[in-house]
Amino acid sequence: MTTQEKLEELIYKGFKETDRKIRENFEQTDRELRQLSKEVDKVSKEVGKVTDSLGRFAESMVAPAVVKLFKKRGIPINEYVPRIVSEVKNIEYDIVAFNAEYVVVVSVKMTLRVSDVKEFLHERLPIFKEVFPRYKDMKVVGAVAGATILEKSDVYAIKQGLYVLAQSGENITMLNDLTFDPRVF
Repeated sequence: MTTQEKLEELIYKGFKETDRKIRENFEQTDRELRQLSKEVDKVSKEVGKVTDSLGRFAESMVAPAVVKLFKKRGIPINEYVPRIVSEVKNIEYDIVAFNAEYVVVVSVKMTLRVSDVKEFLHERLPIFKEVFPRYKDMKVVGAVAGATILEKSDVYAIKQGLYVLAQSGENITMLNDLTFDPRVF
């Protein structure tokens, strides 16, 4: 065997060894990524449970206040339903309160942002009567509620014709002034 052949054989063995190590590292990385993915899924489910619980807690605080606050605004509420779900479009509304003339649809957030108001205003409220046809002949007004209000989302919501409910100490208050004229859907 010549020196050239020995050198080529060493280089070939080196490449094979490098390839083997790369494959082993790739397989190890793949196993670790699969394990990490499982752990992320588990944490995501736990976070989902916590946020769902916080959402339910916020809704349970807002729902009774809706009855009192809207009565003061001339919309007496006879009944309310928390977490009403339509199978028509697989959509959920946090609180739906109503009387013979009005339906008040409320979106409750722990932290209210402008994007939440826009989504409620442009995607959920316009289809409410479509997904709940039993309310088609009633006046539908919208409200957003938040324990924390960011980005002046309250100002934006009021300008868009929505009622705004906010936490004030241990109570829920309505931020709209007494001259507020809601948008009717």
